[in-house]
Amino acid sequence: MRISLTIVSSFVVLNLLGQSTVAVSPADQRIADARKVIAASPRSFEGYNQLATALCRKARDTSDLSLYDQANAAVDRALELSPGQYEASRLRVSVLLGRHDFAQALKLAHAVNKRTPDDIAGWALLADANIGLGNYEEAVQDAQWVLDLRSGNALGFEKAARLREVYGDNEGAIEFYGEALRRTAQSDLDQRAWLFTQQARLTLANGHAKTASEILATAVQLFPASQQAAFIKADIAAANGNYAESATLFEKCYRNVSSANNLYLWAKALDKAGQKDDASKQYAAFEIQARAEISQTYNANIELTEYYVNRKNDPAEALHIATMESSKRQDSPTLAALAWALYQNNKFAEAKTQMDKALAVGVREASYFCHAARISAKLNNAADTAKFEKEAATFGANACSAESQMQASIGVAK
Repeated sequence: MRISLTIVSSFVVLNLLGQSTVAVSPADQRIADARKVIAASPRSFEGYNQLATALCRKARDTSDLSLYDQANAAVDRALELSPGQYEASRLRVSVLLGRHDFAQALKLAHAVNKRTPDDIAGWALLADANIGLGNYEEAVQDAQWVLDLRSGNALGFEKAARLREVYGDNEGAIEFYGEALRRTAQSDLDQRAWLFTQQARLTLANGHAKTASEILATAVQLFPASQQAAFIKADIAAANGNYAESATLFEKCYRNVSSANNLYLWAKALDKAGQKDDASKQYAAFEIQARAEISQTYNANIELTEYYVNRKNDPAEALHIATMESSKRQDSPTLAALAWALYQNNKFAEAKTQMDKALAVGVREASYFCHAARISAKLNNAADTAKFEKEAATFGANACSAESQMQASIGVAK
């Protein structure tokens, strides 16, 4: 992996205690400002591009697909007023990425990049599309172009940070997000909040809940209504053993954006909080909603695969869904889900093949190592079993116990 700019300083959580919060969220303010531009010049495409950008920024925080629909309509209008113009074409890629239509996004991103190969935003879009599809080597090359063309630009550090995480270097990712923060305007509140939130998420993943909470507090000061921050806050509560609080926070997230993904997070949190009846109710609702979206590009198929293994004890359906999803994308989470579904169907050799692919880039996820150890054990591969158990133990002595207990309680084979 070539992305290796020297970090001149470690990230520091900024002391913003003296900064007052704003009444209107920065994301909503961006949208309102864009609408004012449109009202003043309704025949100008610039206002519609500005609106599409603002809507995509808010959608990134909330994962609200209706915002991407609105952004797409704004792009349509911009192209109607100025056919073929570059910025709107680039924004169309952002909409496709937000909808997780990575294959179409990649196709259009190539066309956009070909038109203006010295535009770093075009290379960044290519990197995002390739990450979504699991084309990690290509994504590294795309991100390297961003860094080579504009070595001190925040966008290059942001994309490099994402790839650092993919390749298992959370500490490096945290530092790169810090470098992006150093290059992001103080006035760009929602972008700065998003970058702090990514640092908090990765810090929590590294097992430092207290530090993650401190970083997140800075993000919330900048963007109190951030949904991404709310998710991390719920995860921090769970990490501290406050499962009821975590469930309450995830419920709020679901009430704000009623997606299948959010519903699944709420159901799992209720389960951990010991609220079994409520959890069962929300799991059932999740299954209905997720199945209705099973063929869409933006779906909860990875969660649905997990649900059919851990809750429904229907390994055949889990494998069907995981196989369908892996035909569209080969990123590590999708391959890991496929591997576990194969394991549950006693296809151990195939499971190992897919899990090896999932882990090949160096991604660090406790459940992947736990599953890899179980798969290797079934194949009587003692060396790999020991290796993966050792990796899982770096996440804590009980890293694999919670899932094993859940599966045992519902009769899933261990």
